[in-house]
Amino acid sequence: MTEPKTREDYFAAASHHLAKAVHLAGYAEDLAHTPNNRHKSSDYAAAGALHADIARSAAAIAQALPEDTIEIPEI
Repeated sequence: MTEPKTREDYFAAASHHLAKAVHLAGYAEDLAHTPNNRHKSSDYAAAGALHADIARSAAAIAQALPEDTIEIPEI
C-alpha cells in the first residue's frame, strides 16, 4: 500500500485496515475456542487491535482534510 496523499487515499487506508482488523479478530476468536491453540489468540487479537487503531487514525485524518484535496507531488 502506498502512502496516502488525498482524503480518498486515507479513507481507502482506513477501510483496508478495518477489514484486516475484522479478519484478525475473527481468527483470534476461532483460536480462543480451540484448546490446543488458545494461547495464540491474544497475539492475533493484539494485531487486530493495532489495525483497528490505524483505521481510526486514517479515518480521523481523512475527516480533517478538505474534500477537494489535491495530490501533493513528491520533491
